[in-house]
This record gives sequence, C-alpha cells and structure tokens, in this order.
Amino acid sequence: MSGDLRDLVRAAAGGAAGGRPRNLSRVEAEAAFSRLLAGEGDEIQVAALLVALRARGLSGDELAGFAAAARPRIAFPALPEGAVVIATSRLGKRQRPLSFLAAVAAAVAAGVQVLVQAAPHAEGAGVTLGDLWVRLGGELHGDAARVADCLRRHGLGFWQPTQADPGWKRLLEIENRIGLRLAPDQVCKLLAPPGCRLMVPARGGPVLGLASEAVASLGHQRALIVQGVEGSLDPFVAEPTRGVSSEHGLRSPLRLDPADLVLDCPGEPEAEEEDLLEASLLVTRRALLGGDDPASCSALIGAGLIVRLSGRFPDLAEAVGAAREAIDSGAAQQVLEGMVGC
Repeated sequence: MSGDLRDLVRAAAGGAAGGRPRNLSRVEAEAAFSRLLAGEGDEIQVAALLVALRARGLSGDELAGFAAAARPRIAFPALPEGAVVIATSRLGKRQRPLSFLAAVAAAVAAGVQVLVQAAPHAEGAGVTLGDLWVRLGGELHGDAARVADCLRRHGLGFWQPTQADPGWKRLLEIENRIGLRLAPDQVCKLLAPPGCRLMVPARGGPVLGLASEAVASLGHQRALIVQGVEGSLDPFVAEPTRGVSSEHGLRSPLRLDPADLVLDCPGEPEAEEEDLLEASLLVTRRALLGGDDPASCSALIGAGLIVRLSGRFPDLAEAVGAAREAIDSGAAQQVLEGMVGC
C-alpha cells in the first residue's frame, strides 16, 4: 500500500520531477479512500496526499468517489418518507452566532422530520451545530438504530456518522493536526443516506458547481446546496443567499433575496457574548420566541428552505409561513425541550 499511496501523492501533486498533477477518476478515488479508511499507509503519506489534494483542488469525481467509498461502511438511520437530512461542516462559524438550530426546530414543528448530521468543531475551528446541540444538553450518536428511534419519537435526530466507522478516527485526527480544511471534512458532509433529501452548506467562492456535481452523482433526487453566512447554512438577511437547487437531476441556481419574503435586515446577526457558543445559544433561544431581529429572520428563511425541500409546500413563502406559525405557537421551542435523552 505504501507504494500505491506514493503513486497517488505523485498523481495529485505532480511528482518530484515537476510533472503535471492530474485528477483521480471516480474509480481511483473510491479505491484510494477505501484504503485510507482501512488504515493503510502511514500518517506522513496520508497527510501528504490530503494536502496535495487540497493544493490542487478536489474534483467532483474525487469527492463522489471518496463518499462512495465511505458510505457502504456506515449503517444509516432509517428515514421516513419526506424526511430531510441536514449536513454540516466541522469548520463552524468563527465571527457570527449560529441561528440554524432554531430553523431546524421550526421545520420539525411544521411537520418535517429532520436528521441533522453534525459533529463537534475541528481543532481551531468555529462553533458548529453539533457544539450548540451538546451545549443545550443533547448528545451526538453514531448508533443508527438509536438515532432512528429519536427521529421516530420526536421528528428530529442528531447523528455523527463518523462515530459509526472507526476508520474515520485517524483521518480526522490528521486533519486536526494539520489545521487545514481537507478532504475528510468535505466528505463528511456527503455521508448521508443514498437518495435522501439533502441540504448541504458550501463555503464561499466558485464551488457550487463542484458541490452540486458531487451531490447529483451520489443519487440524491432532491438537494439544496446553500452558501450561507461564513459557509454555514444560516441564510443571509442583509444580502441575497446563493446556492444550487437540484431536483431529479435538474440543477438550477438559487438566489434568495430576503426582501422578497419581507425578512431583510440592515445587517447579519451579531454576537452579544464574547463566547461565540454562548452567543449562539442566546440567539437560538431568542429566535424561538419570534421577532424581527436578524437571527429570527435568518431562522425563518432557513426553516422555510427545509420545509420546501421536504415537499410539504412547493412555495417558499408558504413554507416560511408554516415555520412562522410553528414559532409563534411555541411548538418549535417545545421540539427542543422534548428532545431530552436524545
């Protein structure tokens, strides 16, 4: 395997003689990631490969191949019809508080069953949805049966898929030690049940084509890729949110103007606590009380996107209206309060 890994590093980086780097085919990428998850190669070789891929930039085939290698190793929670899977990153937010947990609660209270694929933040990264859920007293599970039971009883489950496969431990530790966003974090977001309705965040920049290509090639019939605040799923409220919507193989650009929903604000949510995790907890609780502040407006838009993706309402304005009713009635707040033990 050592020789094989060296060959892959040379392919990704161009080799010691200055050759041209090349993209791995999907088949090559799937085989390579399977070996990494199986523990082959030493840490230096694995790190060299991951850094070379980052420097060159992953292709859609490579992302899809890596995810295709990882997904069969994991037992996924059973999903009811119309459920939405929310994928998140280990990078989190570093400057502004998270409000998307309020969006998730509102969508669940509006009748959508939601599986949140979450994790604690990577070393040196910002606050993640997994961090916030644990701060609220919740747990992150890798046991598919337990998460499926939470989903059945409460309409909401929090799942850390990398807990379900010991092969991920080494890759995530290497990523943490390097301190850069590498392929493992990107692949984590694609560890979702095949064919599910999937909502995925994307970092800023020209990455939407790559992300949508990878998601579509993995067989997701309905998916939404969102370039939210700081690469999160939190929609912007002071400017349009961009993304890509994919339905049955047809991809279309998303440009969501908050003014069209009368949810625009002069600025994005600000942290009112020095500790960003505590600030995120504060804005989440405030958003669940309803209001017209930036965090509440962002949460409403986010909830509307989840509800529309579920298929309950084809129109975003109607979906946002259902989310608003869920918050105003107190049902959204009750969703999180009822999740004790899950």
